[in-house]
Amino acid sequence: MSLRRSASFPAAKPSAGAQPWELRYQAWVLVTPAGAIVHLSAAERICMLGLLAHPRRELTRAALVQSLPGLGAGAINVVISRLRRKVGETGEVLPLRTVHGMGYVFLAGLRSDTAPPQATPAAG
Repeated sequence: MSLRRSASFPAAKPSAGAQPWELRYQAWVLVTPAGAIVHLSAAERICMLGLLAHPRRELTRAALVQSLPGLGAGAINVVISRLRRKVGETGEVLPLRTVHGMGYVFLAGLRSDTAPPQATPAAG
């Protein structure tokens, strides 16, 4: 029997008047609250789409692997690491928490400029 819990996580502590992060789906970019633009690879874009569909909730690694055909669980680590590095190059920190043995949670506000396709990763 698996002891799975679906938890909501508190938001990262925003500064006064903080803007949400924005996934510009058609442009393949993530815009930070400060307005910096982070160009996304196909895998990074799919990961962000999954996080968008699960606001402040866990997105399982299994769901990410399923949504990224041809990539294994180890490759997900590389995709997330690259995404964190790219955001770090803007001087900001990606508010993404790793939930050990489970998946990832985006802890800040995240919105999209367009409605993405219906093929979003499942919760698990």
